[in-house]
Amino acid sequence: LAEKNIECIVLTEAKGKCLSLGYFDNANEFVDFEYCNNNQIPITRRQTGGGTVLLHEGQIFYQFIFSKKNKNLPFKMENVYKYFSNIILEVYKEIGLKVEYKPLADIVFKDKKISGQGAGDINNMLVFVGNILMDFDYTTMANVISYIKDKYSFEKLLREHITTLKIENINITKKQILDAFIKTLKKYFNTIEIITIPKDILERARVIEKELTKEEVIKENTGKSHNTFKIKEGFFINPANLQQINHLFDN
Repeated sequence: LAEKNIECIVLTEAKGKCLSLGYFDNANEFVDFEYCNNNQIPITRRQTGGGTVLLHEGQIFYQFIFSKKNKNLPFKMENVYKYFSNIILEVYKEIGLKVEYKPLADIVFKDKKISGQGAGDINNMLVFVGNILMDFDYTTMANVISYIKDKYSFEKLLREHITTLKIENINITKKQILDAFIKTLKKYFNTIEIITIPKDILERARVIEKELTKEEVIKENTGKSHNTFKIKEGFFINPANLQQINHLFDN
């Protein structure tokens, strides 16, 4: 969609599990390729930033795709995050949960992450992505990371700092979430036309999928050093001992 300069908002859900690398992630340093292979978990590299995330059913993904020439959008990236995050805050309000935006990239409920977000530039189009966690597979997430050996303690940390609609007893269907999105989007945008993804776009997406799942793309040495693991905004841990590291940015 970005390649063809089509402004739109995509709502989707993963089918099965998939490990999604951020654009700059150096997977050789921290991904357990053997575990992923043995458990039929495919790996892909996103065209947008952010950290490595586990995608699966029970997560609703939103992708805002807009021209960088669009005068209605903020120019600075921190304002872009705030602009789109405010939309997501309203979606959560519609489904009965009062959440907060935690810069730069998280939506939190009682200081627990419930949505992770990222952004990128594709063909001079701004692509802003995120997810609503109806559910989350903490155990698999702990196991796909190779350089953290204490899986029990790691999973415990994930559960302490990441929450879901299910955990917060928000009993809601996917349709209700989509309806909440559409109702909210109509407040922000003059015209909303609901369509399915065109066939030619899906065909092009499958070509891109093959490129982004090639071994040389997945195992590319990006030069990034992963000395810490980020669980949520402001909370980084040392992979060797799981102790919190008090700094704002991963190296």
